Amino acid sequence: MDEIIKYFTEEKKETPVVARILEKPLVKYEDIRDAFLDWLVTRDYTDTPIVREYTPQKIHELNPGLDASGVYQFLVTLRDNPDKAEEYIKNNFSTK
Repeated sequence: MDEIIKYFTEEKKETPVVARILEKPLVKYEDIRDAFLDWLVTRDYTDTPIVREYTPQKIHELNPGLDASGVYQFLVTLRDNPDKAEEYIKNNFSTK
């Protein structure tokens, strides 16, 4: 996904190698990838996809400190490891 790589290299000032690493979870699921691509165009969080009752907008509201890639990567975590993700939410996204 060239748009995602461009976002990481131009806006986030990451190297192409790091950009590819950061892109990987964002393209794992089609619905999450498509929602992130929409965000790249609109810069608005949407109400889809819904992962375990959470939307991009709700994740952003719960943790406004997450940038867009963090919001969508967290949706991947919710899908792949829901117990761990729910624990992060319960602890206000603290990793301590």
